[in-house]
This record gives sequence, structure tokens and C-alpha cells, in this order.
Amino acid sequence: MELLPYLDEDLALSLALETDPEVMRELGGPRDREAIEAVHPKRVQGAGGPWLKIVPEPGGEAAGAIGIWESEWEGGTVHEAGWMLLPAYHGRGLGSEALGLLLDRARDDPRFERVHAFPGVTNGPSNGLCRKFGFELLGESTVEFAGSELRVNHWCLDLTRVD
Repeated sequence: MELLPYLDEDLALSLALETDPEVMRELGGPRDREAIEAVHPKRVQGAGGPWLKIVPEPGGEAAGAIGIWESEWEGGTVHEAGWMLLPAYHGRGLGSEALGLLLDRARDDPRFERVHAFPGVTNGPSNGLCRKFGFELLGESTVEFAGSELRVNHWCLDLTRVD
């Protein structure tokens, strides 16, 4: 597996992911093209942290995207991680492998002391990844995303902790 920089030509990947009802089920439903196009340049520039495409095999097609970005949380700024895969790639362990690679990179980057994640409370696979990688469950919260209020679990991983 490779995590490759997110490039301008990856807009088609974002459109495929974020207009898919299954992919966006936990995120308030499919987004419109204009909203995706508006956020695309920030992903390409890596604003707040890396945004990467998930490529299962070298030279292959992208299966999804994963990233870390700056988010506002309770009056402050946190680094939030998120990931999504095209439905054809669900259930293959790609999300787990990609998150492991992303967290390894984040540990080597002094910008990131803690990483937060906010998967939907009913998103079993994403909550399972947070547990697997040692995120601490801080509780349930309500967040706003793309005009929808979402009920989420708030997870946090301290990257400075050595076990």
C-alpha cells in the first residue's frame, strides 16, 4: 500500500467518494459538486496537515483518501484525522493499513502531538479503527459537518506517549 500526496487531478476521487450515498452515510449524506470543488484546493495544498490518497498497490488506482487537518474544537484548534474508502474496497483492511501509515508519519512530524477523530456513533468500522490504534474515547458529541448535525464519538490519540 502507498499513501501518496493528494494532487489537483484527484478531484475525481473526491467526487466519487463524497457523492456516494454509502460512503457519506455517516456524514450527513452525499455532498454537492460545488462544495467538494471548494474544499479541493485545501486538500491539495495540505492545509493544516497531509491529505493523501490511498493506493492499494504501487501504480494502481486510488481506493480512498485519508488525512489530518486543523479543526476547531471547543474554542481551540485540534488536528483531526479522517478517512474514507470507495465501497468496492470496504472490508479489505485497507483503512486499517492506511491509518497505521498515517499515524506513523504523524508521530515523526513535530506539528502533531495529539490526533482527534470524530466517527459517527453508529460507524462501527471507523470506531473500531480508533480502538485498534489506541485512541482514547472521550465521549459522544454533536458536530456540524457540511450543514448537518452529526452525533459522533470523540476519540483522541496522544502521539507523544510511549508505551
